[in-house]
Amino acid sequence: MLNKNVRGSVALLALTLALTACSKGSDGSANGKGPEATPAAPTIGKPGEPVELLFLGSTDKERFMREHGNDLLKKYPNLKLDYYLLGSTDDEAKGIMSIQGALTKGLSIDILHVGTININPYLIETKLAYDVGDLIKKYRYDLNMLYPEAIDVLRLITGGPLYGLPVNFSSYKLYYNKDLFDKFGVAYPKDGMTYDEFYELAKKMTRTDGGVQYQGAIINTGNMLLFNQLSAPFVDPKTNKSLFTSDPRWQKFTSNYVRFLQIPGNEKPTDTNLFIKQGTAAMMLAAVDLNATWEVNWDIARAPVFADLPGVGGGIQGSIYSLASTSKHKDEAFQVISFLASKEHLMDLSKAGILTVLNDPEAKKIFGTEIPWLKNRKINLAAMFPDKYAPPYLLTPYDGLAQSALNKQFGEAAAGKVTDVNTMLRIAEEETNKAVAERMAAKK
Repeated sequence: MLNKNVRGSVALLALTLALTACSKGSDGSANGKGPEATPAAPTIGKPGEPVELLFLGSTDKERFMREHGNDLLKKYPNLKLDYYLLGSTDDEAKGIMSIQGALTKGLSIDILHVGTININPYLIETKLAYDVGDLIKKYRYDLNMLYPEAIDVLRLITGGPLYGLPVNFSSYKLYYNKDLFDKFGVAYPKDGMTYDEFYELAKKMTRTDGGVQYQGAIINTGNMLLFNQLSAPFVDPKTNKSLFTSDPRWQKFTSNYVRFLQIPGNEKPTDTNLFIKQGTAAMMLAAVDLNATWEVNWDIARAPVFADLPGVGGGIQGSIYSLASTSKHKDEAFQVISFLASKEHLMDLSKAGILTVLNDPEAKKIFGTEIPWLKNRKINLAAMFPDKYAPPYLLTPYDGLAQSALNKQFGEAAAGKVTDVNTMLRIAEEETNKAVAERMAAKK
């Protein structure tokens, strides 16, 4: 199913020190284990005495139960989940509840599932954040089995503590329409292409034929920004100022991207429907999931890379299952979270075609093997995984404002209204700083 556009992202101050500590547990051990660690409790609750947990999640209940909940209740039959979709307003009849609504009612939230960009507003600012370091030791949860980048980004945001565990993430890849490449006699995209090679291929595939305009490359700008392979941060967390003109990575990033917007005939470079529905786009670079409803004859190649960063794909941006400070059942809630992030469950998710943070070669081999509609298709599923993930950058609460400002300039470039990259970055920086100042003033 299509992912929602992801939002948000960040600054790499003291990255070396942060990454040195990232793979350690709160006790300083390499994997979160301590010498006094005790075995995990075998069960949650007792027959006739179920433990009820209030769970505010990022998907509707039906999807959560299908992907996670049914396995969870099978593991812990005496567990009862009071599950709601986390929303900005309350509509309990539709299974939606906001954080403020729950707190106003005096409810004890146990678990929240939030995107990394929302750790600050949803956990820290609400005082719902709770460091699970001691519980990681107590239940012997091994952080080493996860991609280190997935833990690094969480520690960068919080300054060290872990407020929960990651499970799944998104990453961008290059989808392509095999029929269009066959039609025009052009070789399919290859894994490991550089952006220069991708650009030349996009130009070659952008053409008019039989009165139909074909797009060479559709690029999801939001994904490119959030997962940027250069690990370029958006806002300095100390000054709350944009880094668009002071960090040279943005000059490199923007120059690379803008040229795709300026290919004659590639007038709608962000319209994914041209690939997904109309079949008139040859390639689509995006972080959307495998989808059974697309009518085009598609396959996948790894996302292009910068020539000086061979093998480096996008960063890991996903979500966190967090233990709320209000929980009266912290041990039980952590057992739920640690099951969702267990090797057993993550392997099952991999089979179902869901990207997980499990750093295990076997997870890549079995990825998508239980997707029914892929049984008779040969898809390059290995392209879902780059050789390396880009290092994380520090997310700030204002990254969305910065992304919006730069996106606006990309739109101006696509329309031919601005062509100079330095001008684009300067205007985007000015608009970001103004928007950040206004938001900060509104909070006072």
